[in-house]
Amino acid sequence: MTPEEAHLGCEAVSWISHDFPGWVRVRLVDANNTSWYFVDKVPVFTADSSRLEARLPAPVHMLCSIVGRDGGALVVSTATHGVEAEDGQCLFRVHAGQLDRHTV
Repeated sequence: MTPEEAHLGCEAVSWISHDFPGWVRVRLVDANNTSWYFVDKVPVFTADSSRLEARLPAPVHMLCSIVGRDGGALVVSTATHGVEAEDGQCLFRVHAGQLDRHTV
């Protein structure tokens, strides 16, 4: 059985580079209220870069795989999509409400 995919809600907090295709720093707050930071190309987090031009922070999302449950939280992995936090972490405990399963 393959893991279910979903979009994980995050927020773009700063520009790293405006050079094509644009690089942003994104923050994810997990179920433990811990902040995780990611740096990657804009298309990894949104198809509409014009939303980021106006004002940061701005809501974005990243593709993830739901790999399990831990208490009342879901465990998601960003590794299968080549995304990891600045410290290399790719597994996160998140609330179900942070996921959009209908847009994948």
